[in-house]
Amino acid sequence: MDETITIIGSGNVATQLGLALKKNGFEIVQVVSRKLSNARKLAKLLNCKAFDSIENINPTSIYLIAVNDDAIKNVALQLQVFIESLASKKPLVIHTSGSVGLSVLDSSNYNSGILYPLQTITKNSEIDFTLVPFIYYSNVPAILKQVKLIAAKLSSNVVKLNDKQRLALHIAAVFTNNFTNHIIAKAQEICKKNEIDFALLQPLLFETFEKVRKSDASKLQTGPARRNDKLTINKHLKLLKSTDEAKIYKVLTQSIMNFYSE
Repeated sequence: MDETITIIGSGNVATQLGLALKKNGFEIVQVVSRKLSNARKLAKLLNCKAFDSIENINPTSIYLIAVNDDAIKNVALQLQVFIESLASKKPLVIHTSGSVGLSVLDSSNYNSGILYPLQTITKNSEIDFTLVPFIYYSNVPAILKQVKLIAAKLSSNVVKLNDKQRLALHIAAVFTNNFTNHIIAKAQEICKKNEIDFALLQPLLFETFEKVRKSDASKLQTGPARRNDKLTINKHLKLLKSTDEAKIYKVLTQSIMNFYSE
């Protein structure tokens, strides 16, 4: 592919996607970020120019918006004004959010699409994107094909989902990653408060995820809530007392009971 790319953003997703795009032969021309120092850091990695304002950038054929969800609309409006001033072919504007709809990129000045990598991403942790599901979407068939081709250069696992489906997937991802990580953090706190080595729980943790990888989680549920073992549940709550962990325990226990009573 010979398209030139502008990356808007300099955070986790912008950094890792930028590196992956460069690795796969895409020409990244510039990075734009509100803080010029951040733009320069990423631009140095990508060997390209850095800017702190969209109005000062050079035209490219693709603009990749990788910023916080609440900033996407403002960036899209700035791009609309910038692109409108150019007498050139319509570029492609893509955002990378799992929860923001395509309509945020609604403009007659450019073509729009979505490219959402379904993975937890940090700047300093190298990601093998060939194993990461990429969710892509556009409501124009020709643009849909173009976005799919970009995704396919990065991963062998590309899936088309509309806005509603992608939002549902994003919610499921929050449960799978964010909430699970928080629950584990709470388990670590409980161990620490009671002078227990959390490493004792790691074989259990590994076995849990290994089983879920192979089977339906609803068929694997065990524990006092699944057995409706109120004696054990009350013992647990007595030890936890009036803590945040106790509140979480009660909510999840009730949710499990309700799930299996249906």
